[in-house]
Amino acid sequence: MGYAERRGNLYRARWRGPDGTLESQPGFTTKTAAEKYARDQEAAIRANRYVDPRGARMSLMDWVNTWYSALDLEPTTMTNYRYLLEVFVLPKFGDTPLDSLTIEEVSKWEKGLITAGYAQKTASNARGALSTALSDAVPRYIAVNPAAKKKGKGRKGRGRVERIESESKVWPSPLQVLLIAERAAVISGGDATFTAAITIAYTGCRWSELLGLPPQLIHADAIDLHWKLYELNGNFYRGRPKDGSMRTIATPPFLNELLRRHLTSGVPLRCTCSSLPEQDGDIPWCRGDRYAFLTAQGTHYRRSNFSERIFRPAADGWYPQRGNRRPRMPVLVDCQAPWPGRPLPPWPASVPDEVYAPPQGRGRPRITDDVRLASWLPVLAGLTPHGQRHGYQTWLDEAGIPYVAQSQQMGHQVPGMRGIYSHVTDRMLADIRTALELLWMTSLQARAALSPTSSVPVLDAALRALPTGPRVPGLGGSAPTLLPNSDI
Repeated sequence: MGYAERRGNLYRARWRGPDGTLESQPGFTTKTAAEKYARDQEAAIRANRYVDPRGARMSLMDWVNTWYSALDLEPTTMTNYRYLLEVFVLPKFGDTPLDSLTIEEVSKWEKGLITAGYAQKTASNARGALSTALSDAVPRYIAVNPAAKKKGKGRKGRGRVERIESESKVWPSPLQVLLIAERAAVISGGDATFTAAITIAYTGCRWSELLGLPPQLIHADAIDLHWKLYELNGNFYRGRPKDGSMRTIATPPFLNELLRRHLTSGVPLRCTCSSLPEQDGDIPWCRGDRYAFLTAQGTHYRRSNFSERIFRPAADGWYPQRGNRRPRMPVLVDCQAPWPGRPLPPWPASVPDEVYAPPQGRGRPRITDDVRLASWLPVLAGLTPHGQRHGYQTWLDEAGIPYVAQSQQMGHQVPGMRGIYSHVTDRMLADIRTALELLWMTSLQARAALSPTSSVPVLDAALRALPTGPRVPGLGGSAPTLLPNSDI
């Protein structure tokens, strides 16, 4: 029971904290005020709203060290938190007591990061890391989280812009998927890249789930997505999919055949991972396991390299800029070769009103009369491998697949009572396979209308196997063309 204790001409409140420690707060002019404060603290303890007056005076550095060591998250998430806290948060607020942090001070700091030249996303992520750390200090050490952003605050248009940008996420049609996968295979020089790109598009799997797919989990008409391969500090480790979304997804007949041919084609199916980091011994690092999709050298695809060197050039028709080292350059091809042409070494784009200089130099093939120089137009500028997941969901929507079956394929949890009482049936899975097979055949026929052959062997075989007769119209998306040299 809280009580008041006289101290000279003043009173102090006394009460037992949650751990039984006798706490106090001095400075009250009346006994009644001290008793009321003590009873309020006991009520706060019962309501789980109690703020430890001594803990609130600890520094942010001390709290972060305590908080971080108790986390049990994916190593990649732990690394991201550590980077943001050590680089941005602690240098500014490390010595600040928890109860001294204010909303105004945190907001000013975030704005200062942007002014200093950091991207808005970086500043937002840094504040997010601080907010996450402080949220676990409420209510034990602080009454409110000064880093949490309140809804409705900030520039009124920012939330709307972010929402519209999210809704306008680039996603492909089946024909665009096929054209980009073909180009990706031409750039990388292997059928495996074509099969990987098509697998992502027609399963809706995440990039890391594709990398972590073992061959033994690929079945005759389904794939078990039970693993995910994480990249951390240049090494890879295996874990469960995001949010524990382990699932078995239905696959169409054409994809089953593509995967069968891929697994029996002699491509590497065991990675070359051997050296392990000296630290973080509790992380399940890859030790040379079997995976369905590896590079020709038996290594894992790296997201940034695959995007920059293969996928973005295939989708955009341009190699992205590499900092200040290399400008954005068009993908040049020799269109004497079968469609979509044979890629040539990159070369800067021509400048209006300036004479175009053909690529020359050591290690570069000479541009002679035998080479018909051309450049690729974009198939779908801005598309990413994750954007194909958006396309897959949209295809299932258009096909009228029930929401519960879509959610299982995508690895999403159906909320509420609908998720409890709705179930996926064999008929739903059959409808998914039929719908995806039709999309593939339609896009394949539209591709054949552009050229009956392909420089990608696996696609060339599929084109030659098409039945003759009227072709089904393509499903949207204009076909890219090859520009003559004078138009580059």
